[in-house]
Amino acid sequence: MRKVVHVVGTGTIGEPLIGLLVDHREAFGIDEVTFHKRTPNLEERAKIADLVRRGAVLAVDDDRRADFEALGLRPDLEGGEALARATVIIDSTPAGNKNKEQSYAALTGPVGFLAQGSEYGFGKMYARGINDEALVRGEDRFLHVV
Repeated sequence: MRKVVHVVGTGTIGEPLIGLLVDHREAFGIDEVTFHKRTPNLEERAKIADLVRRGAVLAVDDDRRADFEALGLRPDLEGGEALARATVIIDSTPAGNKNKEQSYAALTGPVGFLAQGSEYGFGKMYARGINDEALVRGEDRFLHVV
């Protein structure tokens, strides 16, 4: 089974996380790192291009593909396609709970979903090394990283 980590968002948390995952994918046992960028804008073109150059795969919504291409960025995946083929989805946006309700809850493929600290109610609260024993394999798909 291929291990694909998909990160939603490229902001303060998402961008360095994508870089960390893609730069160390072999050590982490990851086959592919994909990421979703919602808004095409010129100011972030270099950041996105750098992540792609390092090996991350860009996913965008179909209705914005042409706007990304106009900036010289070539998306490889459509957003929904990236979600469906992911093993793990990490939501680094302030809309994790909304995304869970609208998109993630219906997905059967991913083993797990993680959301950042501000997304109270996303799933079981987890802090590595603090409550590792609270995780139940096969049951806890949604985790709120505190």
